[in-house]
Amino acid sequence: MRPLTLTVLGSSGTHPGPARACASYLVEHEGYRLLLDCGNGSLANLQQRFDVADIDALLVSHLHPDHFVDLYGLYYARRFHRDGPLPLPVYAPVGAAGFIGRLLGSDEEFRGVCRFTESAAGETLDLGPLTVRLHAADHPVETLAPRVEAGGRVLAYSGDSGPTPALVDCARDADLFLCDATWLDRDGPHPAGVHMTGKQAGAHAAAAGAASLVLTHVYPTIDRDEVAAEAAAVYDGTILVARDLEEHPLTDGHPQPRGSG
Repeated sequence: MRPLTLTVLGSSGTHPGPARACASYLVEHEGYRLLLDCGNGSLANLQQRFDVADIDALLVSHLHPDHFVDLYGLYYARRFHRDGPLPLPVYAPVGAAGFIGRLLGSDEEFRGVCRFTESAAGETLDLGPLTVRLHAADHPVETLAPRVEAGGRVLAYSGDSGPTPALVDCARDADLFLCDATWLDRDGPHPAGVHMTGKQAGAHAAAAGAASLVLTHVYPTIDRDEVAAEAAAVYDGTILVARDLEEHPLTDGHPQPRGSG
């Protein structure tokens, strides 16, 4: 069986970049596959590695398009799948089913495939072999930051967030902290309660005692190596930059990426 493993399906912030889809990450353990977010372009990346039928559940961190818009494609792919229709459990903030379904005329069919469960910070989800504890991120809309525990390993995901002690709790002693690092600190000041810089992501990882930090959601026109350098100035753990289609198995020692493409 594969260890708890993260596969990056989209790493771009706000809009897709060259060869980069928007936020989406697949978490696997003991054959169970949980999709964290489903941003623009990520469905194409997902299908390079998996069949859409392989996904056991989807957790949508928040209702901004760069984190959920490929749910429409995933819905159609599972509705008209050769083995389908294939229902998909979807965990998302309150009101997500109505908000996302409003674009579709076929509400009954949509809800028949996408089985929404309203979720909130403070809840714990038991999904197959995964225990998912939901924390509150700091963003203009309600945003869930999941802490995924399985096989003695911990993976934490910030969603989109400005600096907040809640993310330190989410990533406490995590093996891998997947963290919003949209901006460069040097380009500030930035709006409060929206995103973090590389430096702020590093500071959160250091405060949490996370073993490794994977920086993601970097804005397409920003140099990802510069974002990593900012994080390294305040955090001495392993720092990686999320790249589409790279895998990060959480094994003994620091997680190391396996090739993209």
